[in-house]
Amino acid sequence: MDTLTGRTIQALKAHISDNQLDKGHKLGSLNDLAQQFNVSRTVIREAVSALKSDGAIEARHGVGVFVRDPQRLQPEQPGTVDADVTLAPLARLKTSFMDLLELRMAFEVHAAGLAATRRSWAQESNIWNAARKFEASLDDESALDQLDFVFHRSIAEATNNGAFIEFFSLMSLQILPQPAFSKELNPELITPAYVQNTVAEHRAICEAISSGDPEKAREAMRAHLNRSHLRYRGFSEGGTSPLSNVARED
Repeated sequence: MDTLTGRTIQALKAHISDNQLDKGHKLGSLNDLAQQFNVSRTVIREAVSALKSDGAIEARHGVGVFVRDPQRLQPEQPGTVDADVTLAPLARLKTSFMDLLELRMAFEVHAAGLAATRRSWAQESNIWNAARKFEASLDDESALDQLDFVFHRSIAEATNNGAFIEFFSLMSLQILPQPAFSKELNPELITPAYVQNTVAEHRAICEAISSGDPEKAREAMRAHLNRSHLRYRGFSEGGTSPLSNVARED
């Protein structure tokens, strides 16, 4: 998909392929790569995470990012499935925000339950760190959408299920339409109380996952998404949803 993260992923792939970098070659730190590709640390972190999921690169804590398997960056062989091509029609899908939110609920509620039983210590830490960064950035409205994305992606990663991680990456723009936290675009919906409730719900999800109780984690995620679902539906009954602006234009 044509997002800054998507373009950065392609740029990283091209850099490795064009320079014929071998396994074990150090690409640099996240700061180095962010400067090299002229993007933020958040964007480069997401790009690196996606390529880690593909097995193409690896990140060593405190050391840097390294090429792991350059063959993973080669064009698909005849007869194989290109996920981007397969899901391309979905990127053009014209559907309501409510339909997308129901899809998100089915996917993320189950993901939270899996994360509660499968997460590693590092993955649990990533979930908490993402929640804390969201809470610490309430005064920076422009950052909230990306931080919310990172929070939910960290839960998908904690499922340790490659299909969940890949699906979340490919469908993120459809499942998490943006801008979702814009007070200017949605003044009746995005109130201080609404955002504070989001913070509390993020914490509840973190605590449920940390407890290792999958049912509790599913219920916390269901409550989080259901509140949004009901609120959006309340606005959209008899009229247009305040997030109707997320409908894609060709």
